[in-house]
Amino acid sequence: MHLSWSRGLRTQTAVLILSSLAVIIALGGWWILSRSRQESQSTLSTLTEQGGTQGDPSVPPSDPVTIEFPRASWQSASIELQPVQRGTFAQSVELTGKISLNEDHLAHIVPLVEGRVEQVKVQFGDKVKKGDLLIVVQSKEVGQAMLQLFQERLQRDFAVTKDQWTQAVSTNTQALIKLIRNGAEIEDIEKQLEDRPIGEYRDKLMTAYISHYKARKLFERLVPLSKDGNVAGIQVVVAEAEHNASRATLQSLVEQIQQDAKQASSMSTQSVKELQTRVSVGETNLKILGVEDAALATIDPVRQGEAISHYPINAPLDGTIISKDVVLLERIGPEKQILSIADLSTVWVSADVYEEHLPLLKQLDNQIIHLHSDAWPQKTFEAQIFYTGDVINEATRTISMRAVADNKDGLLKPGMFVHVDFPNLSRAQVLQVPLTALQEHEGKDFVFVHLGGDRFERRDVTLGPRNTQAVEIQAGLKSDEMIVASGGFALKSRMLAALLNQ
Repeated sequence: MHLSWSRGLRTQTAVLILSSLAVIIALGGWWILSRSRQESQSTLSTLTEQGGTQGDPSVPPSDPVTIEFPRASWQSASIELQPVQRGTFAQSVELTGKISLNEDHLAHIVPLVEGRVEQVKVQFGDKVKKGDLLIVVQSKEVGQAMLQLFQERLQRDFAVTKDQWTQAVSTNTQALIKLIRNGAEIEDIEKQLEDRPIGEYRDKLMTAYISHYKARKLFERLVPLSKDGNVAGIQVVVAEAEHNASRATLQSLVEQIQQDAKQASSMSTQSVKELQTRVSVGETNLKILGVEDAALATIDPVRQGEAISHYPINAPLDGTIISKDVVLLERIGPEKQILSIADLSTVWVSADVYEEHLPLLKQLDNQIIHLHSDAWPQKTFEAQIFYTGDVINEATRTISMRAVADNKDGLLKPGMFVHVDFPNLSRAQVLQVPLTALQEHEGKDFVFVHLGGDRFERRDVTLGPRNTQAVEIQAGLKSDEMIVASGGFALKSRMLAALLNQ
């Protein structure tokens, strides 16, 4: 028992010693690592104070590092030099776009009258042609307007017939008056106006004209006889008085009838115009409600019965029923949308263009862009830009661009997301370097500038847009400075090794 206790004590002692050694080693490693970091930072600070910033004054604060790399090793490290150049910068931008309905080929159907749904001719998803019957509504408003129009047309037709008679009477009356004033023989008057309507004016005028004609003939016969003494003078005087009286009566009647005929003609014409206007107003009101000319031309209460109040709703364009909110016998009115029709043969593509790409927007007007969908990975769609936006969204700092795409196969579905490629975008006179010249360390982008001989300097740069071959340099370099276009990895390795050894 004493032996077992001694062994346990030695075991516990050994564990305690090992734990203490592990703590001491960990603390030592931490102290060494911290000391190394402090020395590295001190060395970089010293280099900064000694070297200063070279190159473009607009270059952001950086840690310039000079590296010696013998020329004899350039070929094996694949180091190639190239001057910084300005030139046309071609850029291909890819954004995420969204497919939406072509709002220029979209119709929301709202009835213009109140009524009850009598027939529903379509279902959700049906394809329709322009003019196809969609809904039939029984409308009291339409029925009353149709009956009123029917009555006004009858009145107009009657007025037109009456006007034709009135105008003929007026014309013939004027002809009769002209013959009377010319003193035509009664036989000639009757012969010329025998079958022409004159109405009551004929009897009045002819009676007065015959009386005057008789008085004139009697007076003309007695005047020669009185000179021969065959007739008493008093008879001539009486005959003359009767002649003058009949002439005055005839003249007065002619003037009165002439005015009456003109007035009757004018009033008849005005009546026709008034009724024609009422008919036109009635037809226009029904056309505003959507009633077609064919329906207006065939109004017949006897034949149609209650169907005269049926109000048809037809498709305004070719398309697909994409929403339906109407059922049989439901009461509907102008305050409620019942159907939506969309022509899906074309769709809109919308994409948000970031501020950094705004200088390129002026190149996009009417340009063709390419679309790719994850649903159809092997297919490329085309769309033509028609709007490049005018207002920047304050929340996203983007501007909306829209294009129209052909969708005759129906593969592009509204609501679908697509990849939008903007090819052939370019800017002239852009300072740029090859992508192979670009290096990165501790979150900073830089290139190596050749200072001459075997000496190179790390130069931090501010980058702009890039393409598959080059990147725009916004700050940090000047034109014609000689940089390492390729092989910079060897210089970067030498730079990192130098930093660790200091």
